[in-house]
Amino acid sequence: MDQELNYFNYFTEIERFFQTKRRSFTLLSTLDWVLMESWLEQGIPLQIVLKGIDRAFANPNRKRDIGSLAYCVKSVEKVREEQKDLTIEAPELPDFSEDEVSAYLVQLADEVAKLDEGIAATVRAVDVRDLRLAEQTLSALEEKLIAKLKFTADDKTMIELKREVDSELNPFRSTMTTAQLAMLEQQMWRRKLLERFSVPRLSLFYLI
Repeated sequence: MDQELNYFNYFTEIERFFQTKRRSFTLLSTLDWVLMESWLEQGIPLQIVLKGIDRAFANPNRKRDIGSLAYCVKSVEKVREEQKDLTIEAPELPDFSEDEVSAYLVQLADEVAKLDEGIAATVRAVDVRDLRLAEQTLSALEEKLIAKLKFTADDKTMIELKREVDSELNPFRSTMTTAQLAMLEQQMWRRKLLERFSVPRLSLFYLI
């Protein structure tokens, strides 16, 4: 992926290209966003994702309209295998000033404080002089927060979330490998739990 291409451009370019191929505007689903996040986290360059999407739409043997990025997973993986040399290890952190990061951390902490004042205090204390270390700290805190949400959420909430995750994944189970499904299911649980409790992702990549 071009190092000048930031986290948000990655999502925007994929969404724009997908809508162009569909020739109609459709809001992306939670699964679509989770897929884009997983591609970025795996270090799959933008051009490989776009080529995979293009190949999925160009497949003369496809028997259905492509209404989700989930139908493009196999094509993206195939292009990735063909162009392994272009794969990078991890996305680049955006370049922000210490003041911007500090203000953003205060905002995150205020949101987290509604659920856990201890985690919120740690967010406020994150050292903004080292962005990579700050991101690692936020990631660890997000894991801790998600574990707490899973433990404290009532049965009704957990059952509802399971139904939501299953309903979004079930149509695509035959198009993905077991490993892909397991990864996406875990990431969807994380996203939906945070959304249900109105908590933002704890990551500098969402600083805009």
